[in-house]
Amino acid sequence: MQYLSKNNQQSHTRTTDVIRAQNRDAKLNAFIIKSMLSVIFVAGCIFSAQHAWANEKAGMNDAKRTLIYISPSDYNHSVRLLHPYYDYWFEQGPIVEPIAMAALQANDKNIVMCKANETADEVIRIKPSVFYNPLLRVFYTSVSATVFSGNGEQLAVYKGEGQQNGFMAVNHATTMHLTKAYKTAMDDLVKNMTTGKTADKKSAKTNAQVVATDANTLPCGLIGQQAEPRFSFY
Repeated sequence: MQYLSKNNQQSHTRTTDVIRAQNRDAKLNAFIIKSMLSVIFVAGCIFSAQHAWANEKAGMNDAKRTLIYISPSDYNHSVRLLHPYYDYWFEQGPIVEPIAMAALQANDKNIVMCKANETADEVIRIKPSVFYNPLLRVFYTSVSATVFSGNGEQLAVYKGEGQQNGFMAVNHATTMHLTKAYKTAMDDLVKNMTTGKTADKKSAKTNAQVVATDANTLPCGLIGQQAEPRFSFY
């Protein structure tokens, strides 16, 4: 009897060990399957993100990119408007930049400002100028846009002119008159660009004549500095 009882205990112990081993194997298999599913899910997310990024990049490459260049001197150096009693000094760049951006982006959302060394299919150099007639109390403005290809070849030159009546008085009022005058000139320039009315027809070229590739594009800052005046009389 004692012998049979001992055998039953040993058999029960072996059965319990087998069940425990099977449970451990089942948990291990479940963990492995769960881990594999997690890896597959993460890999799928990464693939989807890369695919979306590739499509977005392809779309950006297909879109024609244009950069606007305004000389640093228009931000760092003031121009002077003459007046019999007092002169008015200001920087043209901060006033002209938002006006030029709004006018050009109305027709092309891919136009952005040139900051330093970016490259693009085209670079448009914006050059403003202003004159005030104190006798007639009129602000006269002009804005020129020189269009370059991405490799620095000049394509065309456009100009726009504007004027605004107003007194040259306190800073806020004068800035308001200048903003209106520059906006009129910029609208005139965009109109000329839309109709193809160039200021220098001899230098006008089509995009088919000058094609810039990634291999020969130049930084927008370098392109914009071409033939830029080195001296100012103000």
